[in-house]
Amino acid sequence: MSVAKKLKKSLNIEHHSGDDDIILIESTTTSTVNEFCQQTDDSCREYHSVICLHCNLYLCYTHAEQHRLRLLNERDRLVNELNEQIHHLNEVIQNPHHIQKLLFEHSEQKLTFLQQLHFEKSLNYSEIIEELKNLLLPVRLLLQHSQCVSIIQINRIKESLSKYSENKKILFNRLVDVKPEKPSNHHFHLSSLASPCRQYELPVQRSMHNEMAASEDILLINDREHLLVFNLINSFDKNLIPELIEWKLNLNGKILDIQYSVFLKLFFILTDEKLFSFHRPSSTILLNRFTSLPWSCATLLNSIFILYKYSTCIEQWVHQPISSSSSIQLIKQWKLNEIVAECEHDQHLRCIRANPSQTQLAILIEDDECQWRVGIFDIDMNCLHQTHTLPNASTIDWNLFLSFITNQQLLVMDGTTEQIYLITVEQNVSSIGQKQYSDSEYPVNACVITNDNYSQLIFKMVKPNMLKFFQI
Repeated sequence: MSVAKKLKKSLNIEHHSGDDDIILIESTTTSTVNEFCQQTDDSCREYHSVICLHCNLYLCYTHAEQHRLRLLNERDRLVNELNEQIHHLNEVIQNPHHIQKLLFEHSEQKLTFLQQLHFEKSLNYSEIIEELKNLLLPVRLLLQHSQCVSIIQINRIKESLSKYSENKKILFNRLVDVKPEKPSNHHFHLSSLASPCRQYELPVQRSMHNEMAASEDILLINDREHLLVFNLINSFDKNLIPELIEWKLNLNGKILDIQYSVFLKLFFILTDEKLFSFHRPSSTILLNRFTSLPWSCATLLNSIFILYKYSTCIEQWVHQPISSSSSIQLIKQWKLNEIVAECEHDQHLRCIRANPSQTQLAILIEDDECQWRVGIFDIDMNCLHQTHTLPNASTIDWNLFLSFITNQQLLVMDGTTEQIYLITVEQNVSSIGQKQYSDSEYPVNACVITNDNYSQLIFKMVKPNMLKFFQI
């Protein structure tokens, strides 16, 4: 069976005559005005012997055969192209979740990771597949109902295939151009952690270094001797492959915290002796070398707050323009008794974080009975609210991390007892929810990607070393 017949069979295209009869060529001995062969370049000086009725060409025997083969080859190429489109469409029908990757590959629009996540929620796979089928239908009909091959028919098929590609691009751009929904006022619940919308296993089997932060498109994770840089744009594959940036421990120090400033569009990396800024694709920039031992940091507008180990103090540094002689400048400092002046029994401050609206700071506070609570402060370190103590929180190695989800809700992850606490603060009243994880996996850190319309919570899990994404 010929290639053309095989392709026609796969497309259910039926012709009642063979390939040789598709082009109707009639012998002629009648003298006409065009008595020479009308091949394309008009250079043949042979008299015509046959006529292609469908193309209205007078040809000699040699060029009539070339003409027939050229049209058949072109027809077969177009049938192949149609079969490829049908095969691709069938793959989408069998695996509808692949359609999101297909849409972003062909769309002219570039979306952030959060926009992609919102877009995924709005997809109606069955409707999209039906629209794609309808777009392809005119091409299939042309090939199914044609009784012969001619230049006119081939041009129609080409036009129809071209129109299909144009309409598909228009469809994809229209589908991707989904306006984000308004943020809802409902609270996040611990029960939502049972259903991640995405998850990825990390290339490192298990890491005790869990510092991380995220912008809208980049996730940055510490892995001791490397920074793992994940590009979140179009990350639809099963594996999320990071770019590895070497981190020189002996030169730069041990990483203790990573934060992202939405205001400055910069990552900040805090080590046991230095503070760096990081912005792809540029290298890290040293901003300051500390004389005391830093422990945690937070970014609020153009400021970086540094919390020191053993709670000696908290400092506020302001990020200066590059043209300045110093990239950051110390403007304020608070001692422990100035931060928690009303409680003489407080001993330690552990982790400092800023809320999404960049108006408040939260700090983990430990008292002399080894009980932890969270204090909410304004930018001048005036205490606005303090929660009740976190039940059964660990005091062994201070392996606690704090992360805001919304302006009213924050998480505390206890990597030692494998517990997570969800704190909700409304009108100066707070409540604490608690979830105990099993030994199989538990979160040790979290960060949130946020813009004006939607947010995504990212958990850094262990056993196995995994990232889990949750809708907020």
